[in-house]
Amino acid sequence: MVENETAARLAQELRDVGCKVREGVGGAGIVALMEKSNGPMVVMRADMDGLSVEERSGLANASKAKQKSPIAGQMVSVMHACGYDVHITSLVGTARRMAAMKDQWSGTLMLIGQPAEERVIGAKQMIEDNLWARFGKPDYALAFHVWCGGEAGKLAVSTSSPYAGSDAVDIIVHGVGAHGASPH
Repeated sequence: MVENETAARLAQELRDVGCKVREGVGGAGIVALMEKSNGPMVVMRADMDGLSVEERSGLANASKAKQKSPIAGQMVSVMHACGYDVHITSLVGTARRMAAMKDQWSGTLMLIGQPAEERVIGAKQMIEDNLWARFGKPDYALAFHVWCGGEAGKLAVSTSSPYAGSDAVDIIVHGVGAHGASPH
């Protein structure tokens, strides 16, 4: 819930394409609206966690960011691991493309930047901040996540909720820490 710099950058990118942007929704969340005329409201959501992982790739664009951990209470290295950079830039790309094609669609596009996906509290806090009452309840909602198991250049689409669950378990593992989206 401290993705403040990422949220600010995402908000500015969406303003630059003509969206009306509201920051601070449920904490660090953002909501951007691109309204054209009567028609359905479609939501595209991207999560934007900054995980406490030190990036050691040695690349010029490697994250060197640090922030105070709300959990540990100390300064930690952070990065957009688990594809969050892809999620965020895809949301910006969607906004740019929809703005360029504005003569070809009608309705309202709501773009959501949701914090704290890993801790499963960002969406909850945005809902508790009256997301739907404040901005409108969508007719359709799309969420995006990267996955390395598919064929390059192809999209995998599901009408169900393949990634919409969360469980918690406490275990002790001795060794070097890592982020594991698919521990199996």
